[in-house]
Amino acid sequence: MAAKRGITLYHSPGSRAFTAYWMLEEIGVAFDVRTVDIRKGEQKAAAYLKLNPAGKVPTLTDGEVVVSENPAIAIYLADRYSYGTLAPRIEDRDRGAYLKWMVYATAVVDPVASLHAQKIDLPGSDVGFGAFDDMVHALTTTLASRKWLLGDRFSAADVVLGGTVSRLFYQKVLPEHPVLVEYNARLTQREAYHRAADATWPAHLYPTFQH
Repeated sequence: MAAKRGITLYHSPGSRAFTAYWMLEEIGVAFDVRTVDIRKGEQKAAAYLKLNPAGKVPTLTDGEVVVSENPAIAIYLADRYSYGTLAPRIEDRDRGAYLKWMVYATAVVDPVASLHAQKIDLPGSDVGFGAFDDMVHALTTTLASRKWLLGDRFSAADVVLGGTVSRLFYQKVLPEHPVLVEYNARLTQREAYHRAADATWPAHLYPTFQH
C-alpha cells in the first residue's frame, strides 16, 4: 500500500532498524517498508549508498527528506507528526531531558554496551561515552522513581532508549537490574512495540525476543 505521506523505511530484520519501525508504529502514519538485507550485504549496494553513505540501516525518506540514524529519525518523525505528544514542544521544560535521552541512547548506551559485550571496559575518563557501570547507574537512578524517562509521560525518547534496552536484554548485555527489567516490561506492553518486533525480530528466527 502506498504511503499517504510518502514515508518509506529502509529496514532489515534482526537489526537496529527495529527502533525506527517502532517509532513509525507509535505515531500511526502510513509508511512503506523496503527491505535491505544486511546479511546479504545489500546495505552496501550503490543505490542504497546514495541514500545513506554510511551503508547502515535504518534510513527513512519522507518525500524529498532523507534521514538516517535512529535518534535523528525519531526526532524528525515526532516533531513533524506528533509534536506536543511524543515530542515535547520547544517551550516545554521537558524538551531538554527529551533531547538528552535521545542522544544518550546511541551516543552512550549502545557503544559502551557493545564494548562491554566484547569484554572491553574502558575507564570512563578515557572515552566520551564513559564507563559501562556509570551508564547502568545513570539509567537505573533515573528510572527508579518514574514510569518513563519524562515521568508519567511516554515520549519518543522511550522509543529510542527502549529499543536499545530491549535489544541489549535480548543479547544478555545489560544486567537484570529490577528497575531495567520493569522498564523493559512496560515497553513490551505497547501494541506498537509488538508490531515492530514482529516485523524486525520474527519469532521463528528470534524466539527469545519479547514479542
